[in-house]
Amino acid sequence: MGTDFGQPVAVRVLVDATTDIGQRAARVMLAESSVSHVGLWDAPEAVANARSGPATDIEGYDVAISDRSDHIGDLQARCSVAGVPLVLWGDAPEIAPGGAAIPIVIGANVGSGLAESLVHHPSASLSSDDEVQVSWTEPGAPLRNGTPVAFPDPVGMSWTKQRSPGRFVAFRDDEWAGAVVRLAGQAGERIIGVADQGAHLEALVLSATALCVIDGVYEPGVHHASDGGEHLVNRCASVELDFAVWRSTT
Repeated sequence: MGTDFGQPVAVRVLVDATTDIGQRAARVMLAESSVSHVGLWDAPEAVANARSGPATDIEGYDVAISDRSDHIGDLQARCSVAGVPLVLWGDAPEIAPGGAAIPIVIGANVGSGLAESLVHHPSASLSSDDEVQVSWTEPGAPLRNGTPVAFPDPVGMSWTKQRSPGRFVAFRDDEWAGAVVRLAGQAGERIIGVADQGAHLEALVLSATALCVIDGVYEPGVHHASDGGEHLVNRCASVELDFAVWRSTT
């Protein structure tokens, strides 16, 4: 999407990887030219090399990311003391909004972060009169009925259930995941979506959110990843997430 982020060089990223999502996120960050080192938290078995290795101290890192969905209190406390911004894959309901001395970004995942941000894609042309439908996938047994939603291939047409007004979730029992937004109004119908291998897609969103933190998008305090809006969408594109776009001709 052609955005020049002007990011600093020699960025140091701490990764707390407890699942495949975090491990993939570490590899995504290593592919970033601005990242000079990736430290692997609580991973003494990790092999050290010129750009990555085990980390036992949070001091000196520019951002920390974690794929945990709970039990993040210790990491949060360490980051707060060290003054290191923290990005969390989970929605982390135990973190109370406000009052943090560092940026803490929660919900850096497909459902809470990317899906809600798709309305800020340049092709969405969001208007106040638009009807907006946001949908995403989660692991689980596929539904046999509900509201049909077309995701990009290979997810394809899926039955969904309404999670909240205008928000719909589909369940997948395979490796694929996706998110899609449909807008309809005076500008016609617009659909923007993504689909990819599930853990890889989650890792891209987690990494893109960390890059938004490095870019200074989030102020100190607790934020949802989707607060990054268009910047998060642009950063997802910069880590090579492909967007499928469709517009009506009327």
